[in-house]
Amino acid sequence: MGHSSKKKKRGGGGGGGGRSKGRAPSKDHTSQSANDDIELSEEITALCAIFQEDCKVLPGSPPQILIKIRPYSKDMGYEDLDVSALLHVRCLPGYPFKCPKLQITPENGLSESDTNKLLSLLRDQI
Repeated sequence: MGHSSKKKKRGGGGGGGGRSKGRAPSKDHTSQSANDDIELSEEITALCAIFQEDCKVLPGSPPQILIKIRPYSKDMGYEDLDVSALLHVRCLPGYPFKCPKLQITPENGLSESDTNKLLSLLRDQI
């Protein structure tokens, strides 16, 4: 447990709070990969909180994430649209500076061309 107390002191006080601090390229590269792992696990935790049972994490290094995606919205008359797809995210070593690999598997009511459209939209977002 000695590590965590040492790191806190080095933060320079001032409440920490700002997530942007972790984004800056750090000078000592030894802790970089540990920081990336922490950042990734925080992101995975957030994804699981958002997607809940629709999000599955496959253990490994780096982990892979499977997310079932479907139209969002209860009040816009979408619930009769039984459409869903499986988004497979593989984070590469060096994430978040390297883009994750994305793959979409259509499940209900999605055509191949819709799937490809979805994938290219996602890639634009990255």
